[in-house]
Amino acid sequence: MQNSRRLLAWTIALSCLSCLVPGSATAQGKASCDESCLKGFMDAYLNALVAHNPSAVPVAADYRYTENRADVRLGEALWATVKSLSPYRHDFFEPQTGGVATFVSIEENDFPDLLSVRLKVENNKITEIETIVSRHARSAGNMPPKDPNWMNLFDRVEPEKTRLARDQLVQGAIDYMRAVAFSDGKLAPFAESCIRLENGGTMALGPDDKSPVPMLSGGGQSTNGGDTWFAAVRKTLGMGCTKQISTDAYDFITGYESANFPVVDVERQIVYGTFNFMRRGDVKGVTLDGKTYEYPAGMRYPNEMLNSEAWKFVDGKITRIEAVFTGPQAYKLGTGWGGTKPVSRPVGTK
Repeated sequence: MQNSRRLLAWTIALSCLSCLVPGSATAQGKASCDESCLKGFMDAYLNALVAHNPSAVPVAADYRYTENRADVRLGEALWATVKSLSPYRHDFFEPQTGGVATFVSIEENDFPDLLSVRLKVENNKITEIETIVSRHARSAGNMPPKDPNWMNLFDRVEPEKTRLARDQLVQGAIDYMRAVAFSDGKLAPFAESCIRLENGGTMALGPDDKSPVPMLSGGGQSTNGGDTWFAAVRKTLGMGCTKQISTDAYDFITGYESANFPVVDVERQIVYGTFNFMRRGDVKGVTLDGKTYEYPAGMRYPNEMLNSEAWKFVDGKITRIEAVFTGPQAYKLGTGWGGTKPVSRPVGTK
């Protein structure tokens, strides 16, 4: 155990050498930890998690840690049940705010999970830890995508002349939430090539896009013997995000709240945020091409889904979306971290 602690300490120390350079532009405050340093903190956190060793995490005295919204102490909840890290990890950084986040696949009590972790680092200590666990995620094994273009596009630094500013990127992410909640794809700046992965499954494709992971299958039959919503989603793949959302396929989502955007990478044009999609429960199904598809039971009572998402912008347009989410949870419960006020589609409207 002592060797593990020493190794974790060296991991952070080596990655934070840039913090100690006298006179450097990042020598003080939140921005004193660059991408390499922030990665070191995330490495240390994940290594400590699978080692069940919370004492190895360099937290501030007044740190806060949540798991699926609930406030817990390090060492509890997932810390007691995680078994190992799995192959997938996707990091996001914002040194200016001390923010780092990751999507990572894990094994918990012999079941596959997808985990979203967000850390805030100040003065070489972790002050905030926000985690969202999608447990028993049936598509966790799809990650990482076999198509290298998925990660290559996210990792690409975009030309300076095409970049949106931080506040514009955040507004684009909010526009995405509004487009989904109001069933109007034109409300968000979607690119023609638009792929969305949710908990490891492909949920949207552009007309010329190929799925980076195995396609969605299954879904069974509805209570009346007809096809379920999953069949409707398969029917919309290839439409692109704008047209797909405008079909009302996601009409069961009636609002959003508690949106926070703690990690925004302006160079790569990526926004990482957490929020809740609200589901009022008063919409039974969706009709496409004259055929009605029934929503699953979990979409047909008041509840929310706790989301973490990353949006990739190219030329000012949303082209890739990755999400790890869990639920249902209580209606209007929020993320536990504040954020935007609830925005809902009025009853009886689109």
